[in-house]
Amino acid sequence: MSSGTKVVNLDQQDRSATRPQRPAPPGPLKPTRARRRPALIALGLALVALSVLGSVYLTTSLGQTYQVLAVTDEVARGSVITPGNITTVNLPTGPTALKPISADEFDLVKDRIATTDLKAGQLITRDSFAEELQPAAGQSIVGVALAPNQMPTNLPKSGDSVRIVETPATGGEPPVEAPFSIPATVVSTQPSSLGDQTVVDVQVESKNAAALAARAATGRVALVIDAVGAG
Repeated sequence: MSSGTKVVNLDQQDRSATRPQRPAPPGPLKPTRARRRPALIALGLALVALSVLGSVYLTTSLGQTYQVLAVTDEVARGSVITPGNITTVNLPTGPTALKPISADEFDLVKDRIATTDLKAGQLITRDSFAEELQPAAGQSIVGVALAPNQMPTNLPKSGDSVRIVETPATGGEPPVEAPFSIPATVVSTQPSSLGDQTVVDVQVESKNAAALAARAATGRVALVIDAVGAG
């Protein structure tokens, strides 16, 4: 090798030694394992199970019906519901707001009195009939509108035995003798469309109906509950 060649080689070696070394390229990343969350897995399985159960329920319930009672023709209020007035119809099973009488309670309905006008095809409910119409002979029903301070906080219910007591005028002195009162039985209770009053329908003897109606019209009455459900 010539001296000129040696000089060149040494010069290349010097430059190679002073040249900065490039870092080695990074190696391939190791795959990371996804964490398993048992709670999420269990929740997912539960949702799948519920979906399957719901599908099975819908599949089995669709198309199923049950028999209820309906009227075949018009029955006027106060008329007897005869066996010829009653028929059975099929209703689909499942939640419903309807509460008709089941077909196996036929004997409960026949020969009862219609409490309202029934149309042909109308379903029969427990409010559609009774053993007798109210009020019975010798009885009358009077509506009494009462403010909260004219009756107990526990609202009277159907069947409660009560007394409607006459009260003095506002600011007046209480009576010296026992105030006028009429025994009655509660028929129904419902809110009034006038303010915070409650209308209580009470059944009284017919001979007391006029006196009670006249006093109720003045607003100077109060209701006293004597016995719950004893009427």
